[in-house]
Amino acid sequence: MAYDYGKDVKSIIKRYETLKEDRILWEPFFRDVRDYIRPRKQNVDSSTHISAERHTNKMFDSSAPEASRLMAMSMQNALVPQSVVWFGLSIPSGHPLSVLNKEPDVKRWFHDVTQKMFFAMHESNFYTAIGESFLDFTSFGTINLLLEEDDSYEGAFGGLVFTSIPTGQYVFAEDKRGRPDTVFWEYTFTARQAKQMFGQRRLPDKIKKACKEKPDEKFTFVRVLMPRDDYRRGSQDVLEKRFASVDIALDARAMVRESGFDELPYVIGRFEKASGELWGRSPADIAMPDIKTLNKIRELELKGLATAVHPPLIAPDQGIIGTFRMTPSAINYSREPERFKFLRFEGRFDLSSLKANDLKKSIRGIFLADQLVLPEKLNMTAEEVATVREQIQKLLGPTVARFESEVLTPLILRSFGLMSRSGILPPAPPVLAELDEIEVAYVGQLAKNQKIQDVTSIQRWLGVAANMASFSPEVLDNIDVDEALQIIGERMAVPNEIMRSQEEVAQLREQRQQQMQMQEELAQASQVAEGAGKVAPMVKALGGVDAFPVQ
Repeated sequence: MAYDYGKDVKSIIKRYETLKEDRILWEPFFRDVRDYIRPRKQNVDSSTHISAERHTNKMFDSSAPEASRLMAMSMQNALVPQSVVWFGLSIPSGHPLSVLNKEPDVKRWFHDVTQKMFFAMHESNFYTAIGESFLDFTSFGTINLLLEEDDSYEGAFGGLVFTSIPTGQYVFAEDKRGRPDTVFWEYTFTARQAKQMFGQRRLPDKIKKACKEKPDEKFTFVRVLMPRDDYRRGSQDVLEKRFASVDIALDARAMVRESGFDELPYVIGRFEKASGELWGRSPADIAMPDIKTLNKIRELELKGLATAVHPPLIAPDQGIIGTFRMTPSAINYSREPERFKFLRFEGRFDLSSLKANDLKKSIRGIFLADQLVLPEKLNMTAEEVATVREQIQKLLGPTVARFESEVLTPLILRSFGLMSRSGILPPAPPVLAELDEIEVAYVGQLAKNQKIQDVTSIQRWLGVAANMASFSPEVLDNIDVDEALQIIGERMAVPNEIMRSQEEVAQLREQRQQQMQMQEELAQASQVAEGAGKVAPMVKALGGVDAFPVQ
């Protein structure tokens, strides 16, 4: 029997408030990021927000927003390019069925499934939502991405829907291995929206009344996703699935819906995470002192510029006739005009500009802005480009690994689960009937750059072997050319359609050997026939076959 979370609403809310207190400690940093890097971002803390409000009163320089945006765009283009498939599926290497990865039917099935999932992501809002998440990732340091199936479609599968959750609307907790497994999301619905989502019967009396009198009045709800201890694997009952989902009307302290999911629909990602901390830290955490100093310098420069362009006026305490006006083309009357003069400006713009340039360089360096852009150099050689890309790979490697493991892999597995249960994926080969786990591999540009090192090593090794073979040909016996070519193809993400399996290669070579053997036999038969043709006249001249009696 499933656990009744309706009886445990108070303890759920208490846990939410405890986790929220931990987030409040991070909110000063979140507000600084909003004020200096993401001024259009809403809902970054627990305070009340005004729709379309902009926070630009503290930002006087655009270096930090531009550096953060450049880093986010670079990571998005490297990890999830829109134009090519950037992930693949296979059986995990340690799985008992991993030997089937080279079977043609299995490779074809994984290829077809990957193409189907890639198309589904293209049809959804994935790239819009993931773009927002990358911006949050490089600035706030922690992201929350929700993946659901579109329930507005009445068919077998409505498509994928992705939602980037603002930092100030959620809290989360980790399991014993440090993986986020519990998420609380605070959101608002109008009374009318709540009725459409949950049904009027489950709503508290206050919201029911508002549905009739004030349908657009907003109410606060909290949704919690947490592991269910008594779940049943493969069950179709939402109350027995692996993760419990409970929606609570926060003001009324009442549960309005209980459901469940096979996978955690909320994906939490951290740019980097210090030991013992829950929330992630971004480059903005390191760059914030420089960002604040640079904006203060720019603010003082603008004030100094205003003073230089429109300096203060020194005037006598008397002698002015009427009101003294500073507007253009104004006419002022004075008995002592020679006593009027402007106060001389003594500011040093050269010093402030010098320091500002140093701070801009530091900020761009922290966000890797200069390293992530290829140098503007004409006629770069292939080796120079490879060197620059290798540098980018080294700089982003650890961050990319965390993003893949915490964000992309759960999203892909969740997408696979949704599409598989809806029945729109191609049927799996019979040999995969017992498969209970799949592995995600990444084939985006950055992943290719990381794997291409193996190709370079193989090429160099083959070059050395070729040189040695000039004076010792037997060294070539050490090379398994077929395996080398297979590894190079895999590392370069060559499409499976043009790569034959080892069985197909063996069969093709056997057929070729048989054809060659048949040709040799035909050639020998032809030579025998030709020889017989030449001997026949000589035998006839000697008296025929009877001239050679058998002894």
